[in-house]
Amino acid sequence: MKKKIYGLTGMSGAGKTTVSGVFKDCGFEVINCDKVAREVTEKGTACLNEIAKKFDGVINPDGTLDRKKLGSIVFNDSDQLKLLNDTIYPYITYRVIKCIEKADGEYILLDAPTLFESGIDFICDGVISVVCDREKSIERIMARDNITKEMAQSRLSSQYDKDYYVKKSLYAIENNGTQQELIKASENIAVQIIRGI
Repeated sequence: MKKKIYGLTGMSGAGKTTVSGVFKDCGFEVINCDKVAREVTEKGTACLNEIAKKFDGVINPDGTLDRKKLGSIVFNDSDQLKLLNDTIYPYITYRVIKCIEKADGEYILLDAPTLFESGIDFICDGVISVVCDREKSIERIMARDNITKEMAQSRLSSQYDKDYYVKKSLYAIENNGTQQELIKASENIAVQIIRGI
């Protein structure tokens, strides 16, 4: 059985979590790439050892990663962020491929906010992006993460815009309406993929 692999990505605050849940309900096996990223940087891993060599003072006394400290180093420095990404993405990709090999289902969804940045879209049969208007995205990030408008804008400014995702995707879900509309649009795409329409 050849597995069909689809990547799910999109803007922060656009509704990827909801879409991911709908695809799971429709029979897709979901691999959460954020979870994989946390696993590959756990205490004692080869990836964490590599990070420790490249970034000063990012390991807690108990040997775990100080995510806040690392975030403060890479958040506003694109060279440092590139160094971090170049370090962790190969580990993430390897782990994701292993998860795909172990998966029982035929249809797999990679829930990957940094799908394009990591280059893992190369293993996907298609990409589904969730996008929304910038103002909507800012509102949702503020509500979800309980942060100020400035912080939400700053987070968005380091990401691709809506058009980028739409151009690079086989399916783009525009989520400016209700939760119900988002669920319906997601179900339609999941069913189309499974039926091979």
